[in-house]
Amino acid sequence: MNAKHSKGLAHALFLLLSMLCSTVRATTKDSTYVMPPRSLYGELGGPGWGLSANWDARFKTASPFGYRIGLSWAGRWDNTMDIHTHTMYYGLTTGVNYLIGKRKSKLELGAGNHLRLISSKLAYASYIDLTGDINIQTKNKTLVRDFLYMNVGYRYTSTHGFQFRCGLTPMVNITNGWTDSNDSYSKGALFLAPYVSFGKAF
Repeated sequence: MNAKHSKGLAHALFLLLSMLCSTVRATTKDSTYVMPPRSLYGELGGPGWGLSANWDARFKTASPFGYRIGLSWAGRWDNTMDIHTHTMYYGLTTGVNYLIGKRKSKLELGAGNHLRLISSKLAYASYIDLTGDINIQTKNKTLVRDFLYMNVGYRYTSTHGFQFRCGLTPMVNITNGWTDSNDSYSKGALFLAPYVSFGKAF
């Protein structure tokens, strides 16, 4: 083998080793990635049904176990017979979660409690005499109801802290029923609420 071929082989080996080292460094960096322990995110859907602002944190750095606390708001409106009625939902969500996965994409399993204040303006129709005249009355009601929930979803957290979540939240009402501006619900009523959220981890 002449000097020219030896020099070419050495150059090829050097490039190959450089590529391997770069791959190892990148793999090591990704495999040792530690998700930031805290995050703030806005969520649409989930246990709050509507919009919510949430705080999420690990119990300790790099732990798969964590907790969440959130405040939520949702509303329903109805204009039957030209009578405007509405129901507002204000909620406090607390829960724990467990993350499965070693990289930026994780499976998220969670469970918790959602306490909800329900404020409704409802309309009731009654006949006053045989002529068929209808008397419309409105009534304001405020109730507190409690729900247990679980969630199963996907969580992605980028190197720079952008966080995306999506999944499904099964819920059950564990207190008395209630009537809102559109429907009636009973104790034990089951709900399935999809969710999507965007936030910042730090």
